[in-house]
Amino acid sequence: MKKIFAILLLVLFASPVWAQEKIKIGVVDLQRIISESQAGNAAKEKFRSQVKKVEADLLKEKQDVDKLKSDFDKKGSLMNEEDRKNLEKEIQKRERSYMLSGRDSQEELGQREREMTGELIRGIAKIVGDIGKSEKYTLILERSQMPVLYSDDVNDITKRVIELYNSHAPAPSKATKGK
Repeated sequence: MKKIFAILLLVLFASPVWAQEKIKIGVVDLQRIISESQAGNAAKEKFRSQVKKVEADLLKEKQDVDKLKSDFDKKGSLMNEEDRKNLEKEIQKRERSYMLSGRDSQEELGQREREMTGELIRGIAKIVGDIGKSEKYTLILERSQMPVLYSDDVNDITKRVIELYNSHAPAPSKATKGK
């Protein structure tokens, strides 16, 4: 009974407001903006180079461990007991170090990716807010986060956001050419 009363009150009091103001709802696709904008592409390239560096470092560490194992397999039977145990301990120590380095690297890269994405989204959110205010949108939804089952392309402001974002953030190649 209380729910029905609350709904009736909402309809009675909200109807005059809706009749006076036109509701304008926009839709934006953040993933598309990140993948198609100059700043998003520059951030992805920077992140890829960081990943390649980490992968190269880990590969070198793994090759060092594999070389130690190979040496142990070849020379282990010829070594005295103490040298063999020391080499086994060294191999175990390096394997643990390699495993920990891999895990730490994954965590660090994940953190860098979250920071990069957060920075991009803050810039995008400012532009979306500016568009919302200047074009008098009541609400702008993010396409992939909300259960938007349908939206007319007229309401999609993604392309305008990309254009504005590109005009506000200089392209990396333009910024480095003069230096």
